[in-house]
Amino acid sequence: MNFAIALTAFGLLFVLRKRSRTPWWLRAALGLIAGASLANTGLGAWAAARVTDVSGLIGRILNANGALIVGVVALIVSVIVVYDIAVDRKADKPAMIGLIVLPLLFLAAVGPLATAGSGLSDAIAQVASNSIGKLIGG
Repeated sequence: MNFAIALTAFGLLFVLRKRSRTPWWLRAALGLIAGASLANTGLGAWAAARVTDVSGLIGRILNANGALIVGVVALIVSVIVVYDIAVDRKADKPAMIGLIVLPLLFLAAVGPLATAGSGLSDAIAQVASNSIGKLIGG
């Protein structure tokens, strides 16, 4: 169900990308739902494992923990998303990319930020799944 929701949200984002009259929060919400739903699939777990592998390689080069590097990147992306949306009340490309990628970064990171972020991503994916289930009568 989460994969279908992710595909639907990405499809709606593709359709809405050219429309200028859509509210800013609709694109941001669809991006976050798409990213959270994608993170709750097998593909999302695989992508998070690849992020962990790459961060482990970078961590060996920098002599640091790879999961800690992912946590720092997740924190930086979170700040970029909040700042981008707060400045002009629009979900520009950096904010959209951040909203889609953040749930995957939360899966790959460790620590309190990762725990809170994964819980938030799971809750968003569950709300989307339950909403779609209610709409189709399931």
